[in-house]
Amino acid sequence: MKRIILIFLIATNQTSFSQDKSIIFNSEINIETNAINGAIINEVFTSGYLNNNLKDRIISLNDQGHVINFNLNTSFVYREKINNVLSYKFSFSDVNHANTKFDNNILKLFLKGNTEFENEKLDFTTTNIRVNRYQQLKLFLDYQKDKYGFGLGLSYIYGNHNLTLISKKGSIYTAPNGEYLDLNYDINSFVTDTSNLSPFEHNGNGISLDLTGSLMFLNHKLDLYMLDLGYINWNNNSQNIYLDSTFTFNGIEVDNIFDFNDSILEISNIVDQYDNINQRNSNYKSYLCSNIGVKISKQIKNKRFGMITYGLNTKWQPYLDNKKLSVKKIRQGFKQSNYSPFYYVTTEIITSKISIIPKIAYGGYNENFNFDLSLLLKRKFSLALGTQHLEYLFSKEYVRGFGLYFKIYTTL
Repeated sequence: MKRIILIFLIATNQTSFSQDKSIIFNSEINIETNAINGAIINEVFTSGYLNNNLKDRIISLNDQGHVINFNLNTSFVYREKINNVLSYKFSFSDVNHANTKFDNNILKLFLKGNTEFENEKLDFTTTNIRVNRYQQLKLFLDYQKDKYGFGLGLSYIYGNHNLTLISKKGSIYTAPNGEYLDLNYDINSFVTDTSNLSPFEHNGNGISLDLTGSLMFLNHKLDLYMLDLGYINWNNNSQNIYLDSTFTFNGIEVDNIFDFNDSILEISNIVDQYDNINQRNSNYKSYLCSNIGVKISKQIKNKRFGMITYGLNTKWQPYLDNKKLSVKKIRQGFKQSNYSPFYYVTTEIITSKISIIPKIAYGGYNENFNFDLSLLLKRKFSLALGTQHLEYLFSKEYVRGFGLYFKIYTTL
């Protein structure tokens, strides 16, 4: 942390002749899921309850696993040009990120119970939950020539809280006529110190790296980027809880319903149990949600349009630090991010008072088409306001998310 502050002070001391300074404030909230769509949400709010038809429609939306992702981020950025080719940015961000993936069978049990699944084994192996809250201090240096450029960023991460739950295996079997239930699970969970849950409690430290590169060719600009590639080491007050258990519930035999008492419910009489619980305090590592991608931009030969950009974004976030860096570890991070490749095209429509920035995309956390729209008002204090998943206005059947972002900036 002291080294980052020192680098920042050195950089600012060398910018007395700077011609371009800007301050930016960003705020964003975003929820994406493939577990439910806008039509179902609208029907639930209209009717006030979930009937069997709605439950069946929710279950049938996706049989490969349901993903829910939540982001709430706020950041302040100070940017300054050192000379014609070199600039730097210093930013402070408050980040809240939650991501979960659960099997369709979990949803069946939650919505339907186990009555409809007699003589059937429901598997819920690939269930996981990850929640991160932290603050990020970042220094980014950017070097740009006419034909090429590159950037390097380094961040210190001040970790507040983390919850990680990973199901390695899990299943429930309901015997015919409900004679008995078999429940098996193997769960590994990590949670930071719960004795103090204040929003800015210090439970861990981390670092992250940014790398960017750009190249001009045939009137096109190619940008490559790798952002927030890093991790947080959580301290020794964190808990690691490992559960490997088997339960068989055989029901309750009652000879006289008028003699029904608490002794009948003694767990030793109704459950055969094998339980292995291992709990200990230890430090552990969790990964940030990194963005890795490429985009190609070209200036449109029309005064009403700005650049048109085609891009591909991916995310990298392994569940655990359980493999050494290798090709297998790289594949693991892409797969366990619960994020499919995100393809998009965007441009800027310029009017006399305002710029309109539409974006059409496919993929991401909901593996569907998305339509985003933002408005940019350029003044002394410029303002950008945008919404994600505007497709809700056209077809509620296809919308799988909600997002708003707000940006205000000024040049000094």
